[in-house]
Amino acid sequence: MKKILIALVASIALVLGTGAFVSGASAADYPGTVPTAPSTPPVKTVEPGSNFKITIKIKAGNAKANGTLRVVFNGKKYTVKVRNGVAKFKGKAPKSTGTKAIKYTFKPSKNSVFKASKGKTKVKIKK
Repeated sequence: MKKILIALVASIALVLGTGAFVSGASAADYPGTVPTAPSTPPVKTVEPGSNFKITIKIKAGNAKANGTLRVVFNGKKYTVKVRNGVAKFKGKAPKSTGTKAIKYTFKPSKNSVFKASKGKTKVKIKK
């Protein structure tokens, strides 16, 4: 009888112990729960009318975010893909000199755990 009782208690403990490994959901399993923060690249200086490229990184802890980056530069809207947390925007500077703002909004992939975020930087155009 004593051996049967010990075997019963041991089997219950075994069942409860394996339940801890397979149950429970983490907070990152739900869409829109992981905050993101786009990097602010340094101000780039370019010649009037020249082509330039700016790399924008989407920081999301240790994860690599995917989605799209909507960029507004010189009155025009652009869409750039974000892969593994990196977006590369290619633009053409206007022919006039001065400082132009680049504003961007990160939109995560559908049903992603990442949140949307915004950022901005500048481009100096001088001869």
